Amino acid sequence: MTIELGWTSRSKRRRGGPRARPLAATLAAFASASPGCGDDGSSTGDTMTASATATATTTASATGTSGSSGDSDSASGGDSTGASSTDTTSSESTSTSTTTTTGDETSSSSTTGAPIDPRYEALVAYAPRVWLDEDEVYFPSSVEFAFPHMTRFADGNGDHWIRSTEPLESPSDTLPFFAGDLDGAPVYAFYADKGMDVVDLVYFFWYPYNRGKEVVDTIWGNHVGDWEHITVRLLRGPDDTLSPSQVYLSAHSFGGIYEWADVERHAETHPVVYSAWGSHGVWDSPGDHVYMSIGEEKLGVCITLVCADLTDETSEGIAWDTWENVAGFDYFAQEGLEGESWPVWMSDDFKAPGADPVDVPGGGAIFRWGNTEDCSTLGVDISDLIGVCRLEDGPTGPVSKDVWGAELK
Repeated sequence: MTIELGWTSRSKRRRGGPRARPLAATLAAFASASPGCGDDGSSTGDTMTASATATATTTASATGTSGSSGDSDSASGGDSTGASSTDTTSSESTSTSTTTTTGDETSSSSTTGAPIDPRYEALVAYAPRVWLDEDEVYFPSSVEFAFPHMTRFADGNGDHWIRSTEPLESPSDTLPFFAGDLDGAPVYAFYADKGMDVVDLVYFFWYPYNRGKEVVDTIWGNHVGDWEHITVRLLRGPDDTLSPSQVYLSAHSFGGIYEWADVERHAETHPVVYSAWGSHGVWDSPGDHVYMSIGEEKLGVCITLVCADLTDETSEGIAWDTWENVAGFDYFAQEGLEGESWPVWMSDDFKAPGADPVDVPGGGAIFRWGNTEDCSTLGVDISDLIGVCRLEDGPTGPVSKDVWGAELK
């Protein structure tokens, strides 16, 4: 790999992975090999397989205008926090009137006749439609899908992480389980009653892998494990009904707030969001979203090793209707809803060894959900020169996110 001092990229480069191809070809490729990238961006020959959802919606009309914001632990993201609202008009919703749900009414299951917890009803009612990019190959899954391929270990501070059991041969190496399992992927949904008539519904998406961005023929900002989320804020009115007010979208390490009336929606109550190819940052519209610039320029001249814009690309590829598979929980009660158990991995006692065997991911708390960073290039650490490693530390999990306080995040 050759890096030229002062190299600048301002033209849009295609993603650090398989090239663009029609959706039909992407779906057909799930059952076949999919290349990763080696140290120089070349194919490693690793194979990847994924289970494509048979019920996914794959067609829709393009919508409205851009307006971008987002929040996660992806180290390839920026450090700023911003808020914006958009003028996006839903192509599927003909009304911007506020919909309401109550916090006290109960209905019955169509299969068992037993009452459905109203907290779970709210989580299902406002669960988002996530448009996965048309070229996506690193899909969401359940955490249980990834756990058999990962090992729990303690770092130098005694905090427990998980990492891929099979080592990565290079910072851009890929493993088969990184492809995920869309058919079995739940949304991890948390009902958080924050008092003062505020209820936040926090929806977490787990992906076994985050693909970084291509700069100078090398992929930067990869990390094993990826947590993204959105939050729907409900406000309780004088008649005790809960009405949607705002939505928070996360992308990398920043995010933004959107008014409910400005959010594209499906069937009136489901926010429609767009997941970026490979990195899975959540955006409000399809298209290209520059979220970070690396390096430093003066008078239009790059004065650092590399200067480049990092861009998330989103499109209407496969519609992941998350309300079809909701793993629901009450955060403050620390209990599962509708048959779920409170996850062991939602503990923040990261130094506790957990159940035997302690190296099994499902047996204890998890501080970071992926391999440790690798910032070397040809054996030299140049991360300080460009601000990002080729392989970043795995992200922290939902329990560590800054979403449980009074502020909407």
